[in-house]
Formats: sequence, structure tokens, C-alpha cells
Amino acid sequence: IGILGDLAAGINHQRLYPDALIELRNNMLFSARFFDSYLQSKLNEALDPYIVLLGSASYYLCDLPGSASVLAKRIDGNCPDLEGEGLESLLLWLLKGDLGTYFDGTDGAFGGFIDDISRWVVQFFEDGSGEDNLLDLAKKLSEAVYEFGTPRQLLLGDVVAAILRKKLENSVWKALPSYSGLSRDKWLYALQKKSFIKELWPAQHLLGKADVLKGKSAIVQMPTSAGKTKATELILRSAFLADRVSLAIIIAPFRALCHEIKNSLVEAFRNESTKVEELSDVLQTDVPIAELVGHQQILVVTPEKLIYVLRHAPELASQIGLLVFDEGHQFDSGTRGITYELLLTSLRSMIPEATQKILISAVISNAEDVGEWLNGAPNVVEGTTLIPTYRSVGFASWIDPLGRIEYVDSRDAEQNEFFVPRVIERFNLGKKKHERTDRFFPEKTNGQTIALYLGLKLVPNGSIAVFCGTKLIATSVCAKAVDIIERAAPFALPSEFSNPEEVERLTYLHVENLGADALASQSAAHGIFSHHSNIPHGIRVAVEYAMREDLVRFVVCTSTLGQGVNLPIRYLIVTGVYQGIERIKVRDFHNLIGRAGRAGMHTEGSILFADPVIYDKRKSSNGGKWRWEQVKELLEPRNSEPCISNLLSIFEPIKSDDKKYTIMEALDFAKAYISDPDEVAKLATDISRTTWGKGFSQEGVERQVTWRIRLICAVESFLLSHWDETEDGLSEADVISLAEETLAFFLADEQKKEHIRELFQLLAKNIAVKIPDLARRKIYGRTLYGVQEAQAIEGWVQSNAASLLSILDETEVLDLVWPLFTKHINGGVFRKFDKPEVLKEIAHGWIGGKPFSNLLGTIHNHRAKMICGTQRREFKIDHVVDVCEGTLAY
Repeated sequence: IGILGDLAAGINHQRLYPDALIELRNNMLFSARFFDSYLQSKLNEALDPYIVLLGSASYYLCDLPGSASVLAKRIDGNCPDLEGEGLESLLLWLLKGDLGTYFDGTDGAFGGFIDDISRWVVQFFEDGSGEDNLLDLAKKLSEAVYEFGTPRQLLLGDVVAAILRKKLENSVWKALPSYSGLSRDKWLYALQKKSFIKELWPAQHLLGKADVLKGKSAIVQMPTSAGKTKATELILRSAFLADRVSLAIIIAPFRALCHEIKNSLVEAFRNESTKVEELSDVLQTDVPIAELVGHQQILVVTPEKLIYVLRHAPELASQIGLLVFDEGHQFDSGTRGITYELLLTSLRSMIPEATQKILISAVISNAEDVGEWLNGAPNVVEGTTLIPTYRSVGFASWIDPLGRIEYVDSRDAEQNEFFVPRVIERFNLGKKKHERTDRFFPEKTNGQTIALYLGLKLVPNGSIAVFCGTKLIATSVCAKAVDIIERAAPFALPSEFSNPEEVERLTYLHVENLGADALASQSAAHGIFSHHSNIPHGIRVAVEYAMREDLVRFVVCTSTLGQGVNLPIRYLIVTGVYQGIERIKVRDFHNLIGRAGRAGMHTEGSILFADPVIYDKRKSSNGGKWRWEQVKELLEPRNSEPCISNLLSIFEPIKSDDKKYTIMEALDFAKAYISDPDEVAKLATDISRTTWGKGFSQEGVERQVTWRIRLICAVESFLLSHWDETEDGLSEADVISLAEETLAFFLADEQKKEHIRELFQLLAKNIAVKIPDLARRKIYGRTLYGVQEAQAIEGWVQSNAASLLSILDETEVLDLVWPLFTKHINGGVFRKFDKPEVLKEIAHGWIGGKPFSNLLGTIHNHRAKMICGTQRREFKIDHVVDVCEGTLAY
């Protein structure tokens, strides 16, 4: 309370230097957590409104407005009398931001101040007038409480005045005209909309101070839930209001994220002339280009769709005034990363020089380099330290008979903060028929069961997400949940803390799609829902909605949860930090943990590591010290990986499974592919045979070969798309220039720069030889295919033109195109059917609307099995979803 008083007094009376105020604010943050922790411990008791009020005020003065709002709302209705002569009521009113009312006729020594301040606050947030009057009233109130107020009234008076000053500074009426360089009149319509934000959050202030609202391009590093959605709206509005932009494009790497962005912008621009469109990711022309220009337009697209649109209508690029790359760090992730990078490369040369480019990313260590490549100047808005809510970090520990949770400093895991004893207890669940031994829950050495145990124990307190490294682990956790519930484990079920109608609806949705026997359906009936790529997209969207609206509380997920989806998670319980054989990236981990403790929904999120080995063996050199070091590295955002270019990996040699041996250096693979693409496809078999004993498995080599072919095809497609710029084709200088514009070239050392130039020249010469007809090059340049694929498809179309023209319905189309279609699908479950003829029947059934459970029945009826090396395994419902939505749908 003393620190709060000092901070408020310093803000009011300017008694302290800025550095001292910052130090006070940092100290106050810990005090705010004390207030909050005290309240958390009293959840089932009557809350002390004085503590709630001071906690909320502390959060607000510490620049955590979301947490301040959450605490303030815990006091329902009017504030009880706290011997503050009405100042407590004014403070609560300010913290709640209830601008639909004001005080009138307040009694007491400060009644006149309270009435006047409330009226002027309402007036100011309605039309922006009266700032000087409010500052004068704040000063006079402080003088009055210092002159004749009690100690409590003095504290409340100083806090009221300090919060009033900060509210004025944060107000959009004051901040936006200043940050954008536009008059209030320009902003008037937006400012007076009831749905428009009233105050800026700290991260949004950073954008303003970096001149982003004045049209300056930037790399924005902003933590999850820091106000990114509203920040994007402010960038768009300032660009439209300044008449700098008529067409703005937002590029997001995931369909779910595109959908969420579009929905939020439609709501933000409701009843305005600005149009918002989300283009599907289907590679076809589904929106006439003419409809996108001539008015204020926002497009939300995936990278692939934007490439397709620009290749068919390159003139659209000249109309783009603003580009926002959401989750921009994803252009070095997975097989789609190269497409994203080459899109940025193309856009840099196609769009007007004055186009504003904003890349919003997770924490990356080389943001300045990316900014210099993309924008020509390393303007980085560094908001990674602006964590909008506090996140506690705890580790399961189980040395004694009853396990505990050890909490550590989130900035230094070696510093213990406190522990919660006797919270993990082992139960004997007995044994089922045919079982010889009793089953216990949780299992002491199994992090998955401990994660499930903690989730079931904590679900009464808030929403739970159990993070699993893979889909298989997520399915396993759901299976364990169903099993222990059937064994009558002594836990209240998540469904008891969820909306029963919503649980029933979601269970019905699962059963109708996946069948009653699916583990996801069985766990859904108990209020435990799955969220990963092998859950049908429609079900995932429904679960996200239910979680967002606090209708259900328990989700078992993979990293799909971190892909931009806005969910109010209270506890994130981590079963492990590996995704398959690779450890999760630091930046992806921080994107994930950002879902815990959403600002404005919670004051704190908890990250719990469920595997006791991590903490209990942290000092054991032969038992698990490496696990502890890995987690410590993950928790530190400064360890975030740089944003790299996937294109550079094409020059890496092909490696054995254990990475001890290598073959094919630098450009050898590209040269072999150009010489004979068909032979390269057989390379995996040859290498695994000729290097016997060195660990080059056929599957491992195939994966590396397929990856490199995709990179080559992407570069070929990129070169083809630029070919029609000159009737003579691309000159050698043009090709080198395109190579030098890539991020790969910008980041490479001198040797790799030469490799990149040579690769582009090799592929350009190959294009010139393989496709001598200029018109053909232009046509191929509109696709996203490489030379070999484009030629194969065109050859097939020419051979089957008569059959195509005589087709009457889509069933015949699928039958005719099936051999070509399947030839161009590489890897995945699709390639593991021992009876591949069953796949066409599955495709017809899926297109016809049959549930996935019926399609699984089709597989079983044909007795088809999944090829796993030398073994044959039964297909499961997850595999059917993967074939249909992961392969056929795209």
C-alpha cells in the first residue's frame, strides 16, 4: 500500500524523476501480484472490497489495464462504504470505465469533486473536451485530501488523481491524433463509435511512438494478448483516414487465423464504407478483381492465395497501399515457408515504393535483419517485454508420498518462489476384468497422467489446456481420461463446470462425424475436448467458440492452439516439450504460453510442467539435468531463434538418420534433379542400398529428397511468374537480380550467396530449355507448380481433353482425374494404404457428405491396412480425417 501511495503521489505531483517512477512501477507490479494472490486464496470467501480496489488500481498504474478491469469487475454493483467519503466509489467507477453513468449530488467533503470529475470524464470520452478542467480538478482533489483527509482518504484521493491522469494520457481522443498526425475531426466517427476502444494499451502506445500510425513500415514484435487485434485496426484506420491507402491486405498463414481476423474486422468496421473480405485458400478465381478496387477494401488471405491472385491479376499489386503480415515469422516454418518468403520477395518489387509494410511476429532474434530486408530500414517495435498479464511457472515434483507444485521465478527458473504441498495423490483404481494387477492414477513416472490429474483437479478454478507434443500423445491423454472416468476415479468431471447444453451439442457433433466409438467422442461426453489437426476443422472451430465463450473448460491440444486462435486459458499444462523428434522452438513456445492468462479475461495465467523428472532430476547429470536446461532455455524469450530462410537448406547435404554421415554437397542435388527428375525420385532407394550400414534409411532419405524437390519447384514457379516481364525472357542479369532479392541471399554468407545465384541460373536455363515457348512460360507462371509438374499436368489435360469436355457431373471428374491426382500426392497416410483402390471410394464418400466414421467402416469392409515398414496396422478415425482434410481438402 505504501508503494502504491508513493507511485500515485509521484504521478500527481511530479515529485520523482522518470527513472524513479519506472522503478516504483516495477516494485508496484510485485505488490499488485500480492493483492491478486491474496484474493485468489479467498475465492470461496467474501472478498475484501478494499483489497480488490487497491489491487485493481495497482494493476492499472502498472500499465496492466486488462488485469485492472478483471479485478474491478469482481465488485458487483456499487462500491461499499470504505470510509473514503465517496472516493472509493469514484475510483471503482473509473476502473470499470462505466461511461454510461456519472455521479450527481454526492454527499461528503469531496462530493463536489466526485460529481464534477465524473461529469467531465463522461464529457471528455464523448467528445474529447475538458482535459484542462479534469487536470485542474485532479490537482484540487489532491490538495483537498492532503489538507483535511484521513490517511485512507489521502491514499484514495492520490490514486484517483493518478488514474485520472493516466486515463487522459491513454485516451484515444488524445493519443490517436498525436500519433497519426491527423486531426480529431478525421477520427471523429471512429472515436464516437460505442464499439471503438476508449484507451490505448501499452503495446499500442509503442506503435504510435514508432510512427507506425503515420505510415512508417515496421517489424512489430508483440506478445500474445497484448492488443494485437486492436493495434491492427488502428493501423488500418490511420491509413484509410490519411488517404494513403484504398486497398489493404492482411496475410496470415493459417485458415483459422484468417477467419478470426476477418470476423474481428467485420465487427470493427460495421456500418462503415470499408469492406472486409476473406478470400478462400482454394486456388481459383473466386472474387472479381474489379470489385476489390475503387473503394476502401481490406483483404484477408493466406500466402498461397495471394500469390495465385497476383499471378492472375498482377495489376492489383499497384493498388496495394498497406500490407500486414500476421504471424510473419512463419515464413521459415514447414513446407509452406518458402512460398511465404518468395511471396514477400515478389511483393517488394511489385508494389509501390510508398506501400506501408507491417510484419507482426513472435519474438525473433534477428528482427533488425528481417526489417532491413523487407523495409530497407530496421524499424523494430520491440514490445516483447510488455507482458499483458502475469504468468506463474510451476513444476510437478513427486519425491514424497504426496506430490507438490514448485513455483519458480518466470524470469529465472533457478529462483524458487513458493510451493504448494500435498496436491498430487495417487489413487488405486482397481482392475477391470482380465487385468491381473491394480491400476493407479496418476502414474508417478508418466507426465501425461499427471497432466490429466492436474487438469481435473484445477478445472473448477478455470479453463484448462493440456499441451501435447504430437497428435498421438493428445489422443493417448483422451484415452487415459476415458479409462480413469470409467474406473470411477474420485474427481468431479469437467462437464460439471461447463454448460451442459453446449457439452451435449459438441458431443453430438463428435458422434455424428467421428462415431460414438472414437476416443474424441467419448472424452467429449465428459467435457474433455481434443484440438489438433486430426480433429475435423468444423469441430475445432466449434470447440474454439465454446472455449472462448466459457461454455466448456477443458481442451487437450497440440501446437494448433498457438496458431493465432484467441482462447481464454487459465492453466496451460505441458506434458512435454518435444514435437516428434524436434524440441518446440522458443518463439513457438512463447506463442503457446501466451494463451494462458488472456488479458481482460484473467489477471494471471499458470504454466505447469507435468513431468516430475524435469524438476526432481534437475541436478542429476545422468538422470535429467539436460531436461531442466532445455526448459530453462524455453522460458527465456531472449533465446528465441532467428528467422531463417528455408531456401538455404537446399544446399545442405543429405544426412543419415543420426546425422553422422552426409552425401551430395551444395548444388549436387539441384543438378541431379535438372538432369533427370524421374531418377531423383528413385534416389532414396539407391542411397539406402549403396550406403548400407551408415544409417541412411529409405524413409529418412525420401523425406529429405521430397523437401528439396519442393524447394526447387517453388523457385521454378517463382522464376516463371516473373518471366513475362520481358518478351525476350529473363536475362542472366534479371535472374541474378531476383536471386539477390530473396531473404536467403540477404542472410547468407558469401559462399552461399554464390550458390544462390548459381541455383537460380541453373533453374532459369532449365526452364528455357524445357519450355521454349514463351506463351507456355507465361501460362505456367500463373500456377504454383514447378516445370516437371506443370508439364505433366498439361500433357495429361491434352490427352484427356475430349473426355473432360464430355463430363456431366463432378463424380465423373473425380474418376477421370484420379490417376493424375494421386500421382501428385507425396507422403502421408494417403501413401500408406495397402489397397490404394479404396482411396477413391473414400474420396467419393467424403465429397458425398458421409461421416468420417462411415468412411472408416468402408476401409474395414475392404480389409485395408496401413503400411508401417514391414508391418500392417489397422486404420483409425484419425487417419481418415488426415486423408480427407489433410490431403484431399487442400
